[in-house]
Amino acid sequence: MAPSDQKSEMLVDRPDRQSALSHRSPLTGDDGLIMREASHLGKLVLRLAGSDAETLEVDALGGAVLPTQPCHSSVSGTGTVSVLWLGPDEWMIVSQAGTEQALQTRFQSELSGRHFQLSNVTDYYTCIDIAGHQNREILMNLSTLDMHKRTFTAGQIKGSIFGHANAYVWQLHTDPGASETFRLIVRSSMADYLWCLISRSARLFGMPEDTPISGEKLVI
Repeated sequence: MAPSDQKSEMLVDRPDRQSALSHRSPLTGDDGLIMREASHLGKLVLRLAGSDAETLEVDALGGAVLPTQPCHSSVSGTGTVSVLWLGPDEWMIVSQAGTEQALQTRFQSELSGRHFQLSNVTDYYTCIDIAGHQNREILMNLSTLDMHKRTFTAGQIKGSIFGHANAYVWQLHTDPGASETFRLIVRSSMADYLWCLISRSARLFGMPEDTPISGEKLVI
């Protein structure tokens, strides 16, 4: 095992490493509604000229490409790496927990000779997953973002403001027949606020409401 892989595994297994929402348990509601944290996912942000992105093939991505179509994502053949379009020259690479350092090292090596910036933002952001038939309505209560099925489809990612929290919303690809899932990527410092805001919006669908640990006033 490579040293970088050993270090990554140590970070995942380290008992004192806690996610931003480690104090929150999954919440459930009616008809299979569920909200939980997707903790410790690897997250890298890449800045690269758009002209380079169109022709870039990186083995480290496992077949995923840098999407050039706005608000779209791509997934590797194994489903372990996803690339999210954030802007004309900016992408977020999401990988399995503990793999981000090895992925960053490989990526930097394969990008050698190009003008780029690659930052590890794994701990800066966390992810909140909400699945169930009412998840679109719950999120639309909190944002002006159009989340109708005609305009927000699997694989798309869009940024919006939920109450006072900025977040990216990414609709995951799910198996046929499974409940669609939205993943919100939010700064760790705002994660508890957003978690509680969503739980409040979901009260109509049977989800219990959590209150912020720091006493913020929830605004919808």
